[in-house]
Amino acid sequence: MELSLKIAEIRKAIGLTQDELAEKLFVTRQAVSRWERGETTPSLETLKALADLYKIDANALLGTKQRFCQSCGMPLMNLSDLGANADNGANFEYCHYCIEGGEFKDSFSIDEMAEHNLNWLKEWNEANGTSFTKDEARPLIREFLSALKRWK
Repeated sequence: MELSLKIAEIRKAIGLTQDELAEKLFVTRQAVSRWERGETTPSLETLKALADLYKIDANALLGTKQRFCQSCGMPLMNLSDLGANADNGANFEYCHYCIEGGEFKDSFSIDEMAEHNLNWLKEWNEANGTSFTKDEARPLIREFLSALKRWK
């Protein structure tokens, strides 16, 4: 379920109007309306405040679908992993290492990104019970990255 629908669904389930939610979050009713229509996204701080208000795990707002940064491929498992758009709204496609203020932090080519990702090969192998060498992992990483939005 999309974040916009979750915000509206949960708001209604706890019996708040857009005005009441806006007041509790110190934002305008128009901001809540734009979130619920999917026109903008709340800031990371606001998402955390929403989770506290709704008494749910903040990560539940991300949904159950496995998400990966569409630049480096890092799993986006927590709200703290997310990058920020120019308006400081949460960016659900890119991690905080890759995007800030709606701009990429680096000017890597896809091959440079693949080489950069090899820095975490040891941790990857340990977490996944694999034993890839850098030479074995390099083409696999390159193939994975080529399917991500930034590199298409």
